[in-house]
Amino acid sequence: MPKIVDKENMRGRILDAALKVFARTGYHAATMADVAAELGVAKGTLYLYFRSREALAEAMVERHFSDLEARISNDPRCETLQSFAEQIARTMDVPADQAQFVPIFFEVFGPSFGSDAFAQKVAAFFERLGKHYAGQIAHLQARGEVGPEHDADLLGRALASMVDGMILHRGLFAIPENRNKGLIVSAVAALVLGLRPETSG
Repeated sequence: MPKIVDKENMRGRILDAALKVFARTGYHAATMADVAAELGVAKGTLYLYFRSREALAEAMVERHFSDLEARISNDPRCETLQSFAEQIARTMDVPADQAQFVPIFFEVFGPSFGSDAFAQKVAAFFERLGKHYAGQIAHLQARGEVGPEHDADLLGRALASMVDGMILHRGLFAIPENRNKGLIVSAVAALVLGLRPETSG
């Protein structure tokens, strides 16, 4: 009886193997044969799922942003500033494999930022993230949890940039997990302090 292959599972395993190879040897030095060897399959198996090394890298980008967006879209509406800060902290605290992807992203796609289509695709993700945070902030302002002097739309996009910066910082500079968590705690503490409404007297 033929072996039944879960295509989505195999696709994910190929991407995981490619990430390890690209991180170890660099994208430009890596080959499809290297990825196949890492996974323990014939090279031809990879081509059933990805037509080229470039297609593998593009799929990594899609997965990276899809994973982030899924985490964000599942966020409940926050009723307190503290719960919102904790939500942002969880988004910043990406798994090690996602952090490992950051330098690969720039190695492969850095020149592509000169392309309007590519830049717009990445910008659209951060626009959605900014709007998500803006909605949370407006809700918290209505509850008196965030000061009314803040522009929710501008602040939402600024927070999206901050989340992006923390993720990039960890990935580009290989920040150890414990130190990264400390950086996140410090950033979130400053955020809470800055957004909390002023009390009279």
